[in-house]
Amino acid sequence: MGVETMAPSSFCLTGRWRLWPAISAALFAGHSSLVYAWPPTPDFQFDPVEYWAARILAWGLIVAVVVVVYALVRAVRGRLSGARSTALMVLCIIVLPSFSVATGMLLVFIRAERVEFCGSCHRVMEAYTNDMTNAEGTGLAAIHYVNRYIPNNQCYECHTSYGLFGTAEAKIHGVAEVARYYTGTYELPISMWKPYRNSDCLKCHARSNKWLVVEAHVDDDTEQQLFEDRISCMSCHQTGHKVRDEAGGGGS
Repeated sequence: MGVETMAPSSFCLTGRWRLWPAISAALFAGHSSLVYAWPPTPDFQFDPVEYWAARILAWGLIVAVVVVVYALVRAVRGRLSGARSTALMVLCIIVLPSFSVATGMLLVFIRAERVEFCGSCHRVMEAYTNDMTNAEGTGLAAIHYVNRYIPNNQCYECHTSYGLFGTAEAKIHGVAEVARYYTGTYELPISMWKPYRNSDCLKCHARSNKWLVVEAHVDDDTEQQLFEDRISCMSCHQTGHKVRDEAGGGGS
């Protein structure tokens, strides 16, 4: 008696369905990494734009890889022709890359405002972020950080001028500074690209209750000089950072 065997088509995935196990595994891996790698965030600090943009980008990249592999397999087998294949190529070459770049840039702009990002340039900025986060620090940056006068993104908030142009200016110079760091074209000790402007202090402090109890602030002539940057806030107040020269630069 011969041994009865099942036809291969009854238990093997054939044709276009052969890729589905790989697709499912990739999607499951992406889902797992998104769920378990994301640190818990208090509700009052939750940013839905960043949260969903990160997940959509991760899923989009996974789908892009799967689609590109699928397209390459079809091309090798000589099946990449017709309207459906043209649509697949447009998806691979135009749609998915454009989506990934746009979403990635959104995330970069959001995450580049974080203190952790500023401190990631270890040889240059780590001393400054350590000074700011020091609970016993006496510089203005440490006082603002420890007391949470600025709740988040403290580096960005203090070093970015008010309004849309201030944001654009900060992003442009930020990209240039990252480029200089990774190409090793910066010099130590580092210095600000231009003197710290009073407006970056006044955008929060001008005519607040603490401002009004200082006699010099309510003097019309002195106030006007402060508003016009003819005298610096730092001429009375201490420096923002107390960083030793051997740590990468003087106080600023």
